[in-house]
Amino acid sequence: MDTQRIASYRREFSALADLQAAGTVTYSLLREADAFVICVQRDEEPPVERMLCDTGEERAGMLTRFLYENAVEPNQMPAILRDICGWAVG
Repeated sequence: MDTQRIASYRREFSALADLQAAGTVTYSLLREADAFVICVQRDEEPPVERMLCDTGEERAGMLTRFLYENAVEPNQMPAILRDICGWAVG
């Protein structure tokens, strides 16, 4: 089975002096053969991906939307998912 994109959200950030650089963060939920994968990417940087084991599509979708709505940065995503899902994150 090929990877299938289920959902994708984009958050635009404006430049704020020395507080924040302008850019875009994309939050995607992908379906692979045996699991769902959440992918978070800022601009053209390499994406950060985590596989969700034993998690249904509805829950995976809520987690992806949670990351988007809370503007979670790619480097923070793995720790946040581990806090929420524990062992189900690979």
